[in-house]
Amino acid sequence: MRLTLVGIALIFLGFILTFIGAFTSTSFSTSPAVGGVVLIGPFPIIFGKGYSGEVIPLIIIGLIFTVISVIFFLSSIWFIRKAGKE
Repeated sequence: MRLTLVGIALIFLGFILTFIGAFTSTSFSTSPAVGGVVLIGPFPIIFGKGYSGEVIPLIIIGLIFTVISVIFFLSSIWFIRKAGKE
């Protein structure tokens, strides 16, 4: 129960920090760029428009999240098999 409340609180904190960051941004560029990473299972989908130099960090973030999700998936299989032998 406590971890659920902590998780929900972290999600709301993330939303609040995102909105604060969007409104207090001090960079005024003439060519806006947008981008993001969507994870569907362990597969990252990277999209963006604008300056291509901002795509490389998105690719790195997508690869990091993919590796983390594969590690969690494989460790869950390992734990299930280990629990089944006992």
